[in-house]
Amino acid sequence: MDKPKNVHGTGLVLGDAGVLLRGPSGAGKSVLALALLDRWEGRGLPAFLVADDRVDLLVDGSALTMRAPPQLAGLIELRGRGIVSRPQQATAPLHLVIDLVPDFIRMLEEDALRTELLEIGLPRAPVPQAGVIALGHQVLLVVEAVRALAPTAVDA
Repeated sequence: MDKPKNVHGTGLVLGDAGVLLRGPSGAGKSVLALALLDRWEGRGLPAFLVADDRVDLLVDGSALTMRAPPQLAGLIELRGRGIVSRPQQATAPLHLVIDLVPDFIRMLEEDALRTELLEIGLPRAPVPQAGVIALGHQVLLVVEAVRALAPTAVDA
């Protein structure tokens, strides 16, 4: 493995899927992450925070691994409350990138559903950021993107 690349985002484990939420500051990554963790936990499925705000990415052959910087492990910001803790997993494979975007596109083109990080191709789901659509709609878009990874493995 090479030296990790630190990226702006929030890393999660939802069931068997490693998910990276990306977007500008204030786009709603942390609130969406907390809602997703609550949804998976509420259904009795594994749900863990890897890291909030900053995530280390490591290339491992033809795959990527997310790792929590030690000072951020298990901590996530809930604006209006402060720093809160959640069950944490120090490392996780990355399977899906969720990009919080400023626009709502009703029907996506196929090429919008792929991205590349550190020269590794990954599934991607653009999700309108906070204020563009409701949090519940954001959650449903992420749930569908996770289901598309392995339709029989995830029932969130």
